[in-house]
Amino acid sequence: ALPVELRTARMDRCWALRKSRAATTLLKFFSIGGGLFLIVAGIIGLSGILYGDLVYFVGSIYAILFGCTVLVVELRDKVPLVSAAYHLIDVYMKFMTLQRGKGLFYMGVGLLVLYIAPMASSVWGLNNIAALFLAIIGFSHTFRIIAESEPVLGPGATLSLDPGPDFGSSRTEWGSMVAQSTNKPGQR
Repeated sequence: ALPVELRTARMDRCWALRKSRAATTLLKFFSIGGGLFLIVAGIIGLSGILYGDLVYFVGSIYAILFGCTVLVVELRDKVPLVSAAYHLIDVYMKFMTLQRGKGLFYMGVGLLVLYIAPMASSVWGLNNIAALFLAIIGFSHTFRIIAESEPVLGPGATLSLDPGPDFGSSRTEWGSMVAQSTNKPGQR
């Protein structure tokens, strides 16, 4: 058996590796690959309509949409069109900009698509394999097996949340509290 000090040192080195650039690049690569795989599997799964399998067809449409969402989240600001779509995610689905929120989304999508089998059988289709892959990636994001750097704050985080217009003759209690909290010390 190894001495406790040696085991502790090895664990510390291993724990530090999960934050390395190589590890985060590998996680990003697998995440983008999972999104692409889900899109390709969804496109191939659209052929289910030819066999009268409407459930698998609809599941394939979900796979394509979720795969596109994964790509938008992972590619953020690399392409102008993707950057515009990421802005919408940044504002309306803020949890997708955080590693654990993104991981829970990936796991949820993976498990949802995983249980849509072709022709209501126990046979797995390509969608199911892609979904399982995405769920595993989601697990590694959720439990921060490889830790990403903190997200860069996008426009959704920097927007001012001033109270909206008052529709009554006097300010509501909530509006007053928000207005008070946004005032700087010494201002009224």
